Amino acid sequence: MRGGVFRDETILYPEYIPKETPHRDKHLKLLELYFQDVLENPLKVSQNVMLYGPVGSGKTMLARKLGDMMEKKAMLYGCFVKFLHVNCRIDRTLHSVLVRALNYLGQNYPSRGYGFEELLHVLVSELALKKIHMVVVFDEVDSLVYSEPSSLYTITRMREVTRNYQVFSSLLISKTLDYIRTLDLSTISSLQWNTVYLEPYSSEQLFDILLSRSTEAFNEGCIDEECIRLVADMASVYGDARYAIDILYRAGKLAEASGSGRVFPEHVRQARASLPPQLRKEELNYLTKHQKFLLMAISNLLKNNSSPYVTIGEVEKTYSALCESFGVTPNHHTQVWNDVTELSRKGIIETQLSGKGIRGRTTLIGLSIVPAKELIEELERGIVADARG
Repeated sequence: MRGGVFRDETILYPEYIPKETPHRDKHLKLLELYFQDVLENPLKVSQNVMLYGPVGSGKTMLARKLGDMMEKKAMLYGCFVKFLHVNCRIDRTLHSVLVRALNYLGQNYPSRGYGFEELLHVLVSELALKKIHMVVVFDEVDSLVYSEPSSLYTITRMREVTRNYQVFSSLLISKTLDYIRTLDLSTISSLQWNTVYLEPYSSEQLFDILLSRSTEAFNEGCIDEECIRLVADMASVYGDARYAIDILYRAGKLAEASGSGRVFPEHVRQARASLPPQLRKEELNYLTKHQKFLLMAISNLLKNNSSPYVTIGEVEKTYSALCESFGVTPNHHTQVWNDVTELSRKGIIETQLSGKGIRGRTTLIGLSIVPAKELIEELERGIVADARG
């Protein structure tokens, strides 16, 4: 086919699990080490591990590879291990997770009509009867914790439900460990603190990942290393492999649409232009309730403002009014400042000291990577639920 540059474009799909894991092998081996005892003695050992790192650092990919490995390896030990992946942005309560776990085992339970304790008893009994150890991956676990604060304590105490055997382990995935700050001391003390951190990818690391994928995804001679290097450099600002792979995929589709027999740098630039430096929607899910209110206040002030910046004083007033309109007690200045600093560190807002034209010295706040109107629309979809949570 004229312009067909792809050999197998599914290699660049978000759900694809690669055979090789460039620059993540040591992290995968560490995860395997933590869960090794579960493989060897699944009815005697339980494990809890926290895997965290920024968007596009490979958390979900590693969890799925770990699951495949554990299920296959367990059979060599003559035992059964089931790996269940749960997205906590979808299943935001433990009740919902238990229903999903039972359905995964072939027990068809409706989402309503049964209490949590009853579902837990049925799940544990089913696992014990079939001699199965279930490892549940709580992806984006902070969504579960923010919506149901006691959930993490329950997860860490699941091993106490059965005294004579263990049938449950967990892998907690998040972007940061900030959610732990919201926990009470009894929950914190119950955590095992087995952690694996994934740092953002560098440009060289992204190049290796893209080169590995492109070899399988593109027909020979349809993309050269210069284009792959360009994509890696573009995405290195975020250290996000998913973002890099998306640019590469779009560049390939643009090359095909233009009837070109190969991907050129201009296709890469066009692909990058279709993905402007923007705030990924999932980034907002990792913000605290008050950080979302603060960001909403900043966006409202900037939406119709001729200036690219507003003062922190203006932001605090608008933030306080917004909190009160939702019946939420606003934070004091020190915590507001801490949240502004954190939003700036995450690259969601930018800050600078005032200069000429403004009396005194104050902090100015602006948005550089997303239009205020777009940000308001995205925040409004979840902020009401968060305010009631």
